[in-house]
Amino acid sequence: MALETHLAELKEIKGYKAAAIMNFTGEILAYDSIDKNINLDVVGATFNDIFRSAHDASQKIGLEACKETTINTPKGIIVMRCSGVDAKVHFHLIAILVADGNQALMKMKIEQIVPAIMKELS
Repeated sequence: MALETHLAELKEIKGYKAAAIMNFTGEILAYDSIDKNINLDVVGATFNDIFRSAHDASQKIGLEACKETTINTPKGIIVMRCSGVDAKVHFHLIAILVADGNQALMKMKIEQIVPAIMKELS
């Protein structure tokens, strides 16, 4: 199963705009966008840096590395999920939704596909 197949599962969620699977350094392994204005090849690494900073900050206050973060803007939602810094394969998944997209369903679906992605990357 290709990584893109996992991302295709996210397209069905209300408000979906784009998604990517990246290694922990920000290199994009798979990418999809239905919005021509969103190019995760350009901004994915920046969002990945934000997420890695959240990992570090969480650890510094004794909470361990964060597994998920959400950024809400007036025009959209960015959900980032980590497989886990101690996982067999450490990767990040990013999904972008419109402002009124189904954030709860996106988070649940991401939670479901992370193990399958990890298995494929192992």
